Order: sequence, then C-alpha cells, then structure tokens
Amino acid sequence: MKHFSKVLSALFLLPLFSLAQNNYQPGVVVNLKGDTTHGFINYSEWENNPGSIYFKDGTAGNPVKFTTNDVKYFGVAVGHLAEYVRYSGPVSADVTDINKILIGRDTSFIQDTVFLKVLQKGKNMIIFSYTDNLKTRYFIGENLLEQPVELTYRIYYNSIEKSSGDRTSYDNTFKSQLYDAAARSNMMNDALKNDIKTAEYREEDLLNISSIINGISAKDVLTNNPSKPRPINKVLIILGGMALLFELINEFVQVTSR
Repeated sequence: MKHFSKVLSALFLLPLFSLAQNNYQPGVVVNLKGDTTHGFINYSEWENNPGSIYFKDGTAGNPVKFTTNDVKYFGVAVGHLAEYVRYSGPVSADVTDINKILIGRDTSFIQDTVFLKVLQKGKNMIIFSYTDNLKTRYFIGENLLEQPVELTYRIYYNSIEKSSGDRTSYDNTFKSQLYDAAARSNMMNDALKNDIKTAEYREEDLLNISSIINGISAKDVLTNNPSKPRPINKVLIILGGMALLFELINEFVQVTSR
C-alpha cells in the first residue's frame, strides 16, 4: 500500500513538472516581413537573453520554435510587457569581470544577431540589455526603427607590474554617449550631468538616467520594471519529484532482484 501511494504521488507530480517547464503567456510576434501574430509564448525569467522562443497561436496549439531568423520582435504580457527586439550588428567581446580582466585595452567584438531586451521605451530614448555567458551589455536607440548602439564600457590593466599602484583603467565612453543623448533631447541640466558623471555601468543607474531623459517618473519606472523573485518554487517541485522518482526506481530494483 505504501508503494502504491508513492506511485500515485509520482503520477500527481507529472503535470507539475510540465507546469514548471512551461509557462505560456499571452504574447505577440512580428516576423521579418512585418506581419503580426497574436498567441502565447513560453516565457521564463531568462538570465541570459533567449536565442529562441516557443510560440502557440492557441492554448491547445502545437508550439513553434522561432529564432532571430524568423521574428524581429516579440512581447509577452506577464503583469508588465516584456519586450525583445532583433538586433544584428557588433557585440563587444571584451571581459569586464574584475577577476578576469586582461592587460591592455581590448576592443574586440563579434558580429552577431540576437534578441535585445527592452528595458525602457520613452519619448526620447530606448534602452536595451543583452546578457550572455560573458557579460551584460546595454544599448540605446531613439526608436525601435533605429539601429541600437552599444553603450561602451571597458576595464583593463594598464601595466604588467602588480606593484605599480592602481593599474586598473576604466573606459567609460558610455557616459559621453548618455551626455549626447540628453543634449539631443534638450533634457540636460546640472542634476542630470551629475547623475551621468557618477553613474556606474549597471541597470539601476542607466534606467535612472534614461527615465530623466524620457521624462518618466520613478513610480512609472517601478511599475514597468518590477523586480521579480526567482521561481524557487518550480525548482523545489522538480527536485522533490526527482527524489521521489529515484526512490521508486530504487524500490522497484530491490523488489525485482529478490
């Protein structure tokens, strides 16, 4: 009876595995020709920008895989609108991890086609992010039709001598790029100048600056860019189910070997 109850528990957990792996939410895709299709997108709190998505045109439809070869935009309604746009162009390839930086300024890049995440859209500027296994990069553009430009940030050692004082150099070209964006939008003032001057290359600081350039209030920024907890509950479901299944397999092996 005990064994039978465990079997029932395992069967009960199977649909939960599916829920943990699939999260289809209302969404829209725009193909390379500009045609728009509404349906459902399997959404996740991706740590790295997705290279592909799964799309269904109905709740019971079969999922179709889309990549940057198929669509130039997709958006998912998940309490807010999570948007991604296709980008084809240079992507920096230098290391910015302080524990792994090299000697000398590294200007290397690759030509790639990826999905950029839209962090904020405003009347004067759009800010995007792109994260892969190497690092997070930020891009800006004036509108979705304009080719985004990466905000440049580099960190490197300027000397091979470890005893030569502070040998760490920072290339903060992104600040000049933000100065130019603020000037073009006629939003520059002393407070914004100081914000840009003291900004670090991180989402919080860049969103604060783009919000000022776009005239967006702090309340609206929080509404459109909510912080979300990691889906730990899904992980626990999977791990718990795996442990139960392993126990069942072990019991089955012991019973059949007697």
